[in-house]
Amino acid sequence: MTKLFLLIALPLLSWASYLETCYKIFFLFLPVAESCVEYNSEGEKLIVKAWVKTVVIGSIVKRVNNKGEAHLRKLKPEEFLLFQREGRYIRDHRYLFGNSGVKYRIVRYKGKTRNIKEGFFKSRETLYDPFSASVFIYIHTPNKKGGTLTLFYDEKTRKVDYRTVGEEEVEVFGKLYKTWKVLFNPEMETKGFLKPKGTWYAWIDKNTNIPVRLKVSFTIGSAYVYLISVKGDKFLLRKIRNESI
Repeated sequence: MTKLFLLIALPLLSWASYLETCYKIFFLFLPVAESCVEYNSEGEKLIVKAWVKTVVIGSIVKRVNNKGEAHLRKLKPEEFLLFQREGRYIRDHRYLFGNSGVKYRIVRYKGKTRNIKEGFFKSRETLYDPFSASVFIYIHTPNKKGGTLTLFYDEKTRKVDYRTVGEEEVEVFGKLYKTWKVLFNPEMETKGFLKPKGTWYAWIDKNTNIPVRLKVSFTIGSAYVYLISVKGDKFLLRKIRNESI
């Protein structure tokens, strides 16, 4: 019986650590969307899965149901998948990252037709997808000197500058957090309803390196993101930070 239990349990325990953070997104003080991010860590490998969908008023304005995942090794991306469902705007992305660049495949849907674009973007520098770039910034907070990441998305690259600009105590749904305030600029020339624009801010909890509040800006205006739940190992990002230093 013991051996049978181990055979069943070991695959379930293969992930050394798991963390899930969920958020509510507000626009003009109205709840418009929900999002969750999952982190699975095993040794040098990290898998990040995330989804965002509009709710209530947000669904009336534009129905959004995006999801994706990033596979990283030593905090560098290996693969990125993103499935965009924003009203009639539908795209599926797949990027494979290597030492000499990124192999990409983007499928665009329009009605009953689809257009597939494949290619290889040559680059010797380390390129990041949107998920892995966010994780890198969260884990490497605080960084008062700042840094720059090169983001690859939708066939293009963009330099993203980030730095820790201060310390603040913030309240999120009645709970106080001591945080680092991080500034970064993810603006890119891309298509879709949610186009990043201007300066973004993230308030990173000092104890866990989990973002507890964000101010994100798009071409349609700014939204505020608030942490509502944490499941699993809440210190996972902090542990990865300590191991990467």
